[in-house]
Amino acid sequence: MLFVCLAAIWLTGFGLVRWMFPRPLGWSLHNALLLSLGIGAGAGIASCLYFLSLVLAGPNFTVLASVTGGAAIAGLVFGLLTRRQGTLLAWAEGPDVPDVPWYFRGLFLLAIALAVTSFLVAVSNNPHGDQGAWSMWNLRARFLFRAGAFWRDAFSNDLGWSHPDYPLLLPGLVALCWKLAGQESTGAPIAIAFLFALATAGVLTGVLGVLRGKTPALVGGTLLLGTASYIALSAAEYGDVPLSFYILATLALLCLQDRHPEDLRFSALAGLMAGFAAWTTNEGIIFLAAVIVARVVATVRFRGRSGPTALAPEMLWLIAGLAAPLAVVILFKLRVGGASDFWSEKPALVLQHLADPGRWIVTAQGLVIVLFALGRFLISIVAVLALYWYLVRFKVQDSRDRAGLATAAIALGLTLAIRLLGDILFAGNLVIEIATSFERVVLQLWPAGVFLFFLASGPLQLTAAEKPAPRNKTSRKALKPSRRAAETH
Repeated sequence: MLFVCLAAIWLTGFGLVRWMFPRPLGWSLHNALLLSLGIGAGAGIASCLYFLSLVLAGPNFTVLASVTGGAAIAGLVFGLLTRRQGTLLAWAEGPDVPDVPWYFRGLFLLAIALAVTSFLVAVSNNPHGDQGAWSMWNLRARFLFRAGAFWRDAFSNDLGWSHPDYPLLLPGLVALCWKLAGQESTGAPIAIAFLFALATAGVLTGVLGVLRGKTPALVGGTLLLGTASYIALSAAEYGDVPLSFYILATLALLCLQDRHPEDLRFSALAGLMAGFAAWTTNEGIIFLAAVIVARVVATVRFRGRSGPTALAPEMLWLIAGLAAPLAVVILFKLRVGGASDFWSEKPALVLQHLADPGRWIVTAQGLVIVLFALGRFLISIVAVLALYWYLVRFKVQDSRDRAGLATAAIALGLTLAIRLLGDILFAGNLVIEIATSFERVVLQLWPAGVFLFFLASGPLQLTAAEKPAPRNKTSRKALKPSRRAAETH
């Protein structure tokens, strides 16, 4: 029954994105990318519908099954049965080589195998996830599943240590699967965590393939799947990997919007993904505000004279996409969610933290340490990326990508800066906060950072430059008489 529930959720999302960007069914980069986007879209839609059903009708099985099944049928009808043709997302012509060398394909497949193996080993040893999963994410899902008419007790301020103000995308999704399956199981959170990690790798590889070609796509996908701490975080069943998916999807779709300015559905879907990011964690709300500011600044700055003209319709479609999930977030915050930790701090103490230079120094130091230890590689990934940059440098291959690159850079920078500022101002024990959360904060932005790095990088030259052909002996001998004749003349 769990498989049927997950299939219905995916079908809802895939039907939506295929209705927006229809192409003939079959194995292609276009449909593979839609499959990945459909996982996140379906998860967000199902979780929002579950919460609205709870608010309006309570934990009624018939209502939940009807809503979930109706959404899946609608996805099937509107998505799979559409006959019109949309924007084609195909492999870009790589500027480096006509075809991808076999070892890049081999490394990518090896990274997939190792990532899947690492994930399965981790969840078999720890099926309930890490401490944050069973004390917060899955705990709230159990409240929603078991409490019946008293499901609002999950957000009591007596459970302040479990962050009752956090949105419900992940707990709601797990509780929905349990409700429809009729029983609790560790399979639901494990399957959801696996699907989000798979979808993140699929979106990263697919969009890089569309914008830059096969080689950067495979290298970027290999790097993400080879990041051991990211796979471990996925197996921990936290909300950080789903958030990283929505951040990456939002920024990638905005870059596709710049490549296809006539098709504003990219902005609408990007808005929907940004809204689902806000429905995942409080950091997603920060990202939502940051990406709107970044998009306005980047469009005006890098689109030239057409920037202000293109900004209004794109922002309207972006807002139209995020309106529904944002309304759900607002309803949750005003009517259901508990009090936030931030508002419990005294203003005098917050000002004292702001004026303390030691907190700023410790935060900067902690961030540097996390960046150099990121991924648990044998060699620091920062050093590897720095070497890669030295070999290829940053070179925007298509001028249309400038606005998207600027949007991603500004949005990620603002999100990280605001998140770190929040720790400086509000964290009681900053050292413990750095040790327990800084790596997760960076990993939330890591897939989008990998996407930004390879989109901005120059072409990877895999063939040596051709040397001029040496002159043969016959040509040299032929030159000698001509030189002597020139001297006599």
